[in-house]
Amino acid sequence: MIYTITSATGQLGQKVVAEARKHLNSNEIRLSVRSPKKASQYVTAGIDVRAADYLDMDSMVEAWRGTDVLIYIPSISHPSIVRVLEFENSVITAERAGVKHFIFVGFFADQVNSPFHMAAFFAYANTRLASAGFSYSIIKNAMYADPLVPYLPELIERKAVIYPMGNAKMSFVSREDSAEAIVKLAMLPALQGKTYVLTQERNYTMLELANLLSEVSGHEIGY
Repeated sequence: MIYTITSATGQLGQKVVAEARKHLNSNEIRLSVRSPKKASQYVTAGIDVRAADYLDMDSMVEAWRGTDVLIYIPSISHPSIVRVLEFENSVITAERAGVKHFIFVGFFADQVNSPFHMAAFFAYANTRLASAGFSYSIIKNAMYADPLVPYLPELIERKAVIYPMGNAKMSFVSREDSAEAIVKLAMLPALQGKTYVLTQERNYTMLELANLLSEVSGHEIGY
């Protein structure tokens, strides 16, 4: 089995690679990256690293050919329409390269009334996969909890949490937990072909989150 991981040098991608290495042999893992220089540590570890750009279909075909399971992590390109083109290229490439199963890693942000600026892309990606020539699974992550740590100094300075949630609640997930679920899905065919939403066991109102961050930081953070 060949498991190809895209965007493997990104923040989530690195977590997915680390989790994959716990369960797979190095010769089963392939990394698809824009800049192989950034993945030199993986080459040293005996992992197959291949250059591929979402806007260069020929490079992707070469990187993805022979893949049994593709773990597709979108780029952080902006605006949303750029990712749409990247994804369209990726679906066509996966068909050409003979990818057997495609795991799309997105966010729970594809509702028709979502104000999130990338929601249109995630909605497009979900529906585009339905007409693809391969089997697929969809991961919808909740908001990443990890950025709250480096973001904390700014929240302390602002003295407020600024998510535009009103009285609604928000769920989070850590990238590490997401990576664990993604790799488990990739390795277990019985789980594939479905859509999964990844969250923590509970959600928070913004006032609850502000109180938690105040307790952790020792500074008053409101909402």
